[in-house]
Amino acid sequence: MHVWPDDERLAVALKDPSGFRRVIAISRAGSGVHPIYDQAIALDIEQEELPLSPGSVDCIIVGDMMARLREPGDVLHRLAKLLAPSGELLATIPNVQHHAMVSALLRGDWQYGSVVGLDHGHVRQWTYSTAIKLFLDAGLVPEIVQRIDVPALASFVQAAEPLMRYLGLHPGRTAGYLAASHYVMRARARPNEVTEGREEPMSFVTCVSDEAQFRANLLSSPCFKPGNPHELLPFANCANAAEGLNAGLARAQHRIVVCVHQDVYLPCGWPARFLAQWREGEQRFGRIGVAGVYGVAGAGPRARRTGFVVDRERVLAELPPLPARVDSLDELLLALPRRTSVRFDGGLGFHFYGSDICLQVMEQNQSAVVLDALCFHNSRSVGLPPSFFTSALVFASKWQQRLPVATSCVQIQADRSMAQWC
Repeated sequence: MHVWPDDERLAVALKDPSGFRRVIAISRAGSGVHPIYDQAIALDIEQEELPLSPGSVDCIIVGDMMARLREPGDVLHRLAKLLAPSGELLATIPNVQHHAMVSALLRGDWQYGSVVGLDHGHVRQWTYSTAIKLFLDAGLVPEIVQRIDVPALASFVQAAEPLMRYLGLHPGRTAGYLAASHYVMRARARPNEVTEGREEPMSFVTCVSDEAQFRANLLSSPCFKPGNPHELLPFANCANAAEGLNAGLARAQHRIVVCVHQDVYLPCGWPARFLAQWREGEQRFGRIGVAGVYGVAGAGPRARRTGFVVDRERVLAELPPLPARVDSLDELLLALPRRTSVRFDGGLGFHFYGSDICLQVMEQNQSAVVLDALCFHNSRSVGLPPSFFTSALVFASKWQQRLPVATSCVQIQADRSMAQWC
């Protein structure tokens, strides 16, 4: 067991009961370490390589040091390479969305480097979503395992609710973020990373209803940095998903067209991994008609969710191993060959078009598949809006002969009745 940086209480707790052979402290040059450690290594973690072999570390405990690093992404990337296949990294992340920070900003009293629980000075600050993006870009699979709350007064939350609704935020969910002073993040090693070479250009199509959400998520993905080889086609204020996505399919220049939500973040290396998975899927299942990152195989009692995605604060990691053939796909990301003859159905509005397109390609004897291409769905939505049920009725009528059908959140039975499922 390797522990970084020095945390005496945790080292004492882990060393003997857990049966680890060694506990190693990595500390900043010039600082001391507790004698509980079997070995101490003092260095500048941002300048020097750790004298440890790749894939040799069971656990790295970063504590709150992430907030004090000048280049946290670079450090995380190097630490990720040290983790064993089942290894994990633990870190405490200060939350800039905490109500104390929000209050200070509104008053104009915010002090640079001021975070609840940390001293003033050079301090990196994140929200839960920016922290998740940071870990993903380092090749890690992150999730929030604990929230350290210093809650606001009920009167503060009540007063803030009109502003939350104005910004399109769910008050209950947002109140949780305002209460969190820190997040405890656990990040696991990402298996089978693809070494990124020259990327095959792809076309990306998205319907944009919220410019700020688009810029903070999809547009901020590393694959869209200046000089990238990809084509990004945003369509604003569409009457339905089909309006923008079909226009994108018609205009796209590249072999594969990725139809993706505006609130999806594609981490560093995503295109290379996706293309490698696409090729593997073709080898296993033949011609791919549509591919995604999350879906459902089967229906009724045999329905099984399939995929691997970070959805809000949760990691959804389902069986079976990927790539896998499915019967429906979640709309967060759908990739099709540019020369496909299928088109999205405007009558479905903004729902069920993933399941609809899967049924279309399967009628052409092509495969619908889920690929192992981890991304972050940073959705603000909570629950199912009324328009979802309207779309469900249209879908059930259109595909009556193919019912029952299971999507990632509901099942539509042969009699067109619908129920959410766990």
